[in-house]
Amino acid sequence: MKALILASIAVLVLTGAATAEPSNSTPHARACMAKYGFTYAQWRAYQVPAEKAVPYRQCRDAKK
Repeated sequence: MKALILASIAVLVLTGAATAEPSNSTPHARACMAKYGFTYAQWRAYQVPAEKAVPYRQCRDAKK
């Protein structure tokens, strides 16, 4: 039973990294930030409003 719980926790921890957002520090991501008028420092400080963050994420993810 203990092994099952530990295995479940390990699976949850490992799958969390797979669902994380793409990197925001790539040149393409930085260009998208500039396009929508904010900086990497503002992004890291959670100072970007949703009306800029949503199209930024679409721009950043469009490169895939």
